[in-house]
Amino acid sequence: MKKANEQLKRHLDKELGQIQFSRQVEVMNKITRITWKDKLHRLWNKEISIPLIPISAVLALCIVLIGYKEIMHEEPKNTNSGVLITVAGSYYWKEDLERMMSENEN
Repeated sequence: MKKANEQLKRHLDKELGQIQFSRQVEVMNKITRITWKDKLHRLWNKEISIPLIPISAVLALCIVLIGYKEIMHEEPKNTNSGVLITVAGSYYWKEDLERMMSENEN
């Protein structure tokens, strides 16, 4: 039995003599336990790829929507049906002017 095993081993060594296992270190690193420092290091060194076309499209859409909202924003209509008064070249509502004058008098 020993001779058969030795003969098989020699035959196997002869056939696999040209094959070199070059990634032994990588395999051993994958087998060993990963510490929290290694996990943190992997997290910090993670590559992030941001697709340019979708991000640009979303940004352009946001700018257009904000611009449209600002352009189409209607000025609030004045519900004040009072009288406009001109004082020193400036226009004031009569009610507001009277209220301000009464506040300044006190």
